[in-house]
Amino acid sequence: MGKSASKQFHNEVLKAHNEYRQKHGVPPLKLCKKLNREAQQTLHGHGMEEHKEDGSGEGIRK
Repeated sequence: MGKSASKQFHNEVLKAHNEYRQKHGVPPLKLCKKLNREAQQTLHGHGMEEHKEDGSGEGIRK
């Protein structure tokens, strides 16, 4: 997944999540680039692949 596709994916997930939060009267979340980067590094550090557009890499050990 390219950077623009990844950014679009993150924004779509965030939007959907915040719509759900709004239904329950809680404030919206916003993306944190630093937290995302650290999570990705942790994922790779545990031998996991990152999310792929077709879903094939999510949570799969290399």
